Amino acid sequence: MEEGETAVLDHILRFMTLGTILVGVIAIYTALHTNNRRLGADIFLRYSDRVSDLRRSLPMTAFFDGSASANLEMTPEERRIVHEVIYSIFELYELKVHGFIPPAIWKIREPDIERVLSLPVFQQELAALQGRFTKHPRFAAWVEQIGRNEIAKLRT
Repeated sequence: MEEGETAVLDHILRFMTLGTILVGVIAIYTALHTNNRRLGADIFLRYSDRVSDLRRSLPMTAFFDGSASANLEMTPEERRIVHEVIYSIFELYELKVHGFIPPAIWKIREPDIERVLSLPVFQQELAALQGRFTKHPRFAAWVEQIGRNEIAKLRT
């Protein structure tokens, strides 16, 4: 009888150990998942703040919808800022594509980003920078789609 009691006690201890290990693994997974989401949100917010700061330094005329075919005059500083906004959006997009920014977080700002990229001043500079994004076909296709959508809206 003593041998049977020892075996039962041994099984109970093994199950308790297994339960403790499972709880630990679940806790570690939850912590990593939460940290990953928090990191993605932090990256997104920093880039979002950067784009917003750059946009605020542009003149208000840059945000007027106008004829996309008109050649918009900009100072070299304004052109540099527009390029920085485009490159910041490019970096943010690539972070999203590679999984560093969760899709749910990206969807919060995507309509605003698309609206900015569809403005004539940005379309003009995207056309000038087009060759620089050939090694990033997903971004190039996304930007091209934004331009096509804007042209379709102008026709209607």
